[in-house]
Amino acid sequence: MNKPQIKQDNPEPMPKNRHSITPPTRLSKLQVDNAERRKTLSKFSMIGINGSPMFFHRRGDRLKMPKYQNTFRLLPFKPFHALAVDKIVRDVMETKLLAITSYEPDHASKLCLEIAADVLKAVEKKDYDRRKLVVQVNIIQRYRQGICAAFQCLWDVEHDNYSYHVSENDHVHAWCCVFGIYYD
Repeated sequence: MNKPQIKQDNPEPMPKNRHSITPPTRLSKLQVDNAERRKTLSKFSMIGINGSPMFFHRRGDRLKMPKYQNTFRLLPFKPFHALAVDKIVRDVMETKLLAITSYEPDHASKLCLEIAADVLKAVEKKDYDRRKLVVQVNIIQRYRQGICAAFQCLWDVEHDNYSYHVSENDHVHAWCCVFGIYYD
């Protein structure tokens, strides 16, 4: 029986044992570039994001963020102050609702979005850390009816707080509520 012949693409002889030293081969420029790229990508690097340095580890094309240990600090450096947020909400709502002469549903929905965005932007400037800020704005038509609005959620009395303001005129009834919820 004839054995099939095996064709070898590599003209260099294969070593018999794995401890034998192979002669150095000539690397192409592409292989050298890839090796240098791997070296630089595998090292620690530093990037400044928003002015603050952050260390990361690159492996290949992926970016690996380091995992830090817990700080075990539960209290925020700057707690949520409801009185300061009350003033912000009152000022924004009075300026936005000053020119309303009649209730229009399309205009009211756009106005709710504008008020919520302005309030959120102003409260974020206060830089309350470890807080998730939620802004809720409602504008409804005032037409000889009573209004009752309520909200319900799980609440940590020591850490969570909220601020609200109600504004009404002859045409609309509007209220804005800002929740400062503890976020670890």
